[in-house]
Amino acid sequence: MRMLIMLIVSVISFISTLVLILFITGNFSRESLIRLWNRGESQPFQVYTPATANSEDELTGLIEQIKKKEEELRKKEEELNRKEQELKNVSQQLQELQSQIELSQNELTKKLGEDVQERDARIRTIAITLAEMKPDKAAERLKTMSPDEIAEILSYVKPKERGKIVEAMDAQLASQVLQSLQKVKPGKSTL
Repeated sequence: MRMLIMLIVSVISFISTLVLILFITGNFSRESLIRLWNRGESQPFQVYTPATANSEDELTGLIEQIKKKEEELRKKEEELNRKEQELKNVSQQLQELQSQIELSQNELTKKLGEDVQERDARIRTIAITLAEMKPDKAAERLKTMSPDEIAEILSYVKPKERGKIVEAMDAQLASQVLQSLQKVKPGKSTL
């Protein structure tokens, strides 16, 4: 008895699963149930697909959709190629600009170096002139300059002569010049 109940439950379970599958796939109709029971007859079981309903209209619609998608893809590809070309052009322009900037930078560096050398030469000339003057006259000429400028000029003068010139200055200016002399880069050659 127990076996019989299990067999009946299995058959009912199988049939309900089959009906559920037919319902989900859209094949649950009277004709499909008849075909299922009459399995041995000449009509094969056909699954319902949208192509079998209005196949010609739907096929035409699908072809049109595919053509539209192909056209959209072609346009996007053209746009992508155009943007890629623009990017290449911009990249080339940036490289040219970078080359021009590097050239300008090199020219400016060279010019700056020349200007620094020219300035050093002028300061040396002034230092030589001041070193040959009497200390009080040299101090008189320097008092119109800033303490930093005076310190830079005096950094080229020999220490003994420098001391005499600073001694000839008024106390406040001499103090500022001495402070500025401490800031001047060491290693400047003295005359």
